[in-house]
Amino acid sequence: MRSSILAERMTRIRPSPSMAARALVDQLRREGHDIVDFTIGEPDLPTPPHIVEAAIAAMRRGETKYTGASGTPALRRAIADKLARENELSYALNEIAVGSGGKQIIFTALAATLSEGDEVIVPAPYWVSYPDMAIINGALPVVVSCDETQGFKLTAEALENAITPRTKWLILNSPNNPTGAVYDETDLRSLITVLRRHPHVWLMTDEIYEH
Repeated sequence: MRSSILAERMTRIRPSPSMAARALVDQLRREGHDIVDFTIGEPDLPTPPHIVEAAIAAMRRGETKYTGASGTPALRRAIADKLARENELSYALNEIAVGSGGKQIIFTALAATLSEGDEVIVPAPYWVSYPDMAIINGALPVVVSCDETQGFKLTAEALENAITPRTKWLILNSPNNPTGAVYDETDLRSLITVLRRHPHVWLMTDEIYEH
């Protein structure tokens, strides 16, 4: 009988390196050091005043109750309009779901789709959470090194070599954290050509740093 209250799968993942670095930043600041913090990707500007005022006004109107699980229709419509206006992508409201942040959305998507023994391709350098989110959901992260000679980007040849019958996802982060590498149209078309030969592989694009 195991004495720990924690599930066995929790022993497979490591503490977040970025949060450990952030804790060190906080400690050094308490000690009086002037630190520039690059650990968690948080914007260094305050929330714009019109957004603050809109939030206050919404609360005063009583918009403080549970919403539908996918987000309010007004918010999903605003997202659809943004995607059409800025990205030339057309999505219906029932194709859009709102979460509480990128990490939660990615984790939920992996939890809903991964089975024991599936594989997730993660180009490296990578955001530290991708491999652990695959591991905790029973999958194997397949880390593909993308060095400076490749512009820190995954090539079509490297992707082809990484795919197996067990591959479920390719996670593509552009602009990339931590390198800042951006996949242009030519890069994406070359990768999509490979993926079309392997229709069992799904593509997840993390574009949190788009702007």
